[in-house]
Amino acid sequence: MRVLKYLFFIPYWIWMSIVFIVFLVSSFIISALFLFIFRGKAQKPIIALYKGWSAIFFFCAGIRIQEVNREILLNNLPCIICGNHGSNLDMYLGAFSITNNTKPLAKVQLKKMPLLGYLFASVCVLVDRSSKESREKSSRLMMQEIQKGNSIFLYPEGTRNKSKEPLNQFFDGAFRFAIESQRPIVAMCSINARNITPSDGYSVKPGVIRIKYLGPYITEGLSKDDLPSLKEKVRKDMYDVLKNEDPMFGGVL
Repeated sequence: MRVLKYLFFIPYWIWMSIVFIVFLVSSFIISALFLFIFRGKAQKPIIALYKGWSAIFFFCAGIRIQEVNREILLNNLPCIICGNHGSNLDMYLGAFSITNNTKPLAKVQLKKMPLLGYLFASVCVLVDRSSKESREKSSRLMMQEIQKGNSIFLYPEGTRNKSKEPLNQFFDGAFRFAIESQRPIVAMCSINARNITPSDGYSVKPGVIRIKYLGPYITEGLSKDDLPSLKEKVRKDMYDVLKNEDPMFGGVL
């Protein structure tokens, strides 16, 4: 029975490999063209390109995206968007869900990936978490983006969650920055993504992914002393949603 299942999926996986290659090559070429034409103003059209390609990818994969409480995001811009990071689909989910006026934060190691590294570098603030200088520089760049009216998207877990728990522990950075900028936090829970594409693999299958927005978590008037409670509140709310609604952790989608 398992052999038949794999045989059934072989044409699907070949199809998705072709879709991914087309995405990678076309996005690389068009992004380079946008950077040449628009130069410093290329961020919005490139994000719009990635959003469009993500929608096409999900359609081709037979993956249906349900968004719940999206008005929380749209009514609190610019903000700091905190997502859970548990699947190799997160690149597409992040692009699909953010607005054009958003600057993602990504680890500098992604820049080394062929073609994909270029795509990340074209729209993201890159940070080397092992370098204090890099962290400080990325904070300055993110503050500049917030002051321009752009939101910041990041994963407070820092790296992909491969554990059996809904979330890893959160780092302080997202919450420190939210307090310093006095902008609200909007949490984004990707539900069922790890069943569609596992955290330690690249296989894809059709299904439903729900993106649920939580918040806003207001930071006006907060100081660094409030950071631990703010971080714990956001993490608890996200953890409860994933625990109750993600089949990966015994929830009901």
